Amino acid sequence: MDKEIINQPLETVLRERFRITTGFHPGQREIIEHLRLGRRVLAIQRTGWGKSLCYQITSLYYPNLTIVFSPLKALMRDQCNRCNSIYGIPAAIVSSDFTREENLVTLARAQAGELRILFIAPERLNNVDWQNSVMQMHINLIVVDEAHCISIWGHDFRPDYRRIKRLLNILPRRIPVLALTATANKRVEQDILEQIGPSTLVIRGTMHRSNLWLHVVPLSGDVAKLAYLATALPQWEGTGIIYTTTRAQAEVVASVLQGADIDAIYYHAGRDNSMRQEIEKALMQNKCKVICATNALGMGIDKADVRFVVHYNIPSSPIHYYQEMGRAGRDGKMARCVLLYDADDLTIQHHFIEHSKPAAQCYQSVYAYLRKAPAKLYDIMRQTGYTQSAVNTILKDMEELGIIERAGKSPILYTVTGPLDQQLLQSYDAIRQQKQHELEDMQTYATGQHCYMSYLTEYLGDKPGYRCGVCGVCAAEHFPLIVPTQRIQERVRYFLEEEYLPAIEKRGDKKPIHEAGWSLSYYSNTRIGRIIHACKYERVGQFPDEVVQRAVKVLRKRYPLDTINGIVSVPPTRSGNLVEMFARRVAATLHITYLPVIQKIRPTQEQKIFTNKVQKGDNVKNAFAVISPELVNGRTLLLIDDIYDSGHTIRAIAQVLMKAGAVCIYPFTITRTLHSDDQ
Repeated sequence: MDKEIINQPLETVLRERFRITTGFHPGQREIIEHLRLGRRVLAIQRTGWGKSLCYQITSLYYPNLTIVFSPLKALMRDQCNRCNSIYGIPAAIVSSDFTREENLVTLARAQAGELRILFIAPERLNNVDWQNSVMQMHINLIVVDEAHCISIWGHDFRPDYRRIKRLLNILPRRIPVLALTATANKRVEQDILEQIGPSTLVIRGTMHRSNLWLHVVPLSGDVAKLAYLATALPQWEGTGIIYTTTRAQAEVVASVLQGADIDAIYYHAGRDNSMRQEIEKALMQNKCKVICATNALGMGIDKADVRFVVHYNIPSSPIHYYQEMGRAGRDGKMARCVLLYDADDLTIQHHFIEHSKPAAQCYQSVYAYLRKAPAKLYDIMRQTGYTQSAVNTILKDMEELGIIERAGKSPILYTVTGPLDQQLLQSYDAIRQQKQHELEDMQTYATGQHCYMSYLTEYLGDKPGYRCGVCGVCAAEHFPLIVPTQRIQERVRYFLEEEYLPAIEKRGDKKPIHEAGWSLSYYSNTRIGRIIHACKYERVGQFPDEVVQRAVKVLRKRYPLDTINGIVSVPPTRSGNLVEMFARRVAATLHITYLPVIQKIRPTQEQKIFTNKVQKGDNVKNAFAVISPELVNGRTLLLIDDIYDSGHTIRAIAQVLMKAGAVCIYPFTITRTLHSDDQ
């Protein structure tokens, strides 16, 4: 314990150590006192309430270690930095952001008593280094942040959270536990209590956020939404977040806003970790107007002065929406939370629900395959065609239930050890049905004429009858009608059709497989996409000259043509010589040599018929060869294809070109798919 404060009143510590002069929120002091008495507490409090403060202060009154389980790397980084730099609490993190050696050093520091708080991702609970270290630590307090992740009924269930119960069962009962969440209805609350103990004290506060102005704007299609944002954002003060459902949408929205002279940047899990940290830092320091992000941004940004949160698409549930819009106005000042509602967006949410929790038959298929013989993750994906996220969920669920076990380290083999519980599988189908109901509830929120805040807070367990007085229904004058000009709408439409270029990310770190590149357009719902589809599948002829000229224009503007001294193309699967002839025409226009050096040495199928990255990788593995390596050696090459999906074909060909002596490869495709099953 901190000897300097052990006899100080909590209010003094709050003021002098944490620099908070407004006192505790109702319930904070109560939680801290219960933890100091060794009790277990489930705190269900609204976003921005100050849940982290409860364990931070409590940690100072204990002599040894507080362990905080959190699924959010960004939030762990933020909280850890605050503890070390502002609050004077020695803290560190164990996660996949660090090397094994770095994590071992942190674990050793925790064992030696050098840390007061250790942040750790629940996924590490199955890590051997953690298991070898944890029982050597002197633990005073266990904190389960985002505790709704424990519940199979929660909006962000993570199977690894269920392992926390095992740790609690082997630790002395006198060690206090604090579970924290802002989004637990009664069903989720009961599930959490089953995991951390039925005698746990529940302290539930109101979910009302009176400083948040909620509104729904019905808009149809990307042009209408983007024109609205381009008009509205310059009128809104401060910085904010625009949440999109997909990575591609985050990139598009950011690009359109940049074209409207709005300082925007996109954020999603496909960006490398260092870039995501730079973006988080830029947001915290108000160096950009808006972050266009998927839910990868999550709850990990603890920024007090987010002035607006816009949802570009309808969220999957009122609980998700409350959590994400709750990033706004944590300083208590007014903030806008606007949902741009388009009924067509429900389609992608239905798709995500279908894939968020695999159906019972998926569990049965994986189980049947493992009964034949132990298998690796990629073997299971290859056999079933399920995505990696789906297979990981199935394996974690079955491992947690003792149905399978893992052996070895790299690769891990999964082996059947018990029977498959059919009744449990039925409950998984019930969860999927529940998610469909939650999406319907979100649609009711978006289309109903009720106080928006009241609808959300009642959904989360508050008593009915509340009216916020500030939302778009209670006070329509807070949201004057925004009508984009015809010029802005036309500019957005032109940008989407003619100017926006989907990016192809660079692949490889120390030795790149290929450099970053571009596509002319997305394949779906674009003019160029329709042209390519007609040429490939309706046999209307070669790709038209306008596509060649557009490609040449982009290549001159975006690619280092002064270093590129050869152009190659991807051999066809079913589209004849379309790609080769297109590449030859581009090469002739640019006066760069076309090299007919890529040969397909075995048959492949169209990538679109496969459903995960293992199958797609297998389809093109060892399928290509360089027939004249001397023509490639020493050259910097432009590699052209018509459609970029998962990128496996481009990578497979780039690898054989590099092995043949190419200096580097720049990929270019005419179109790119909006969504890929390469997960």
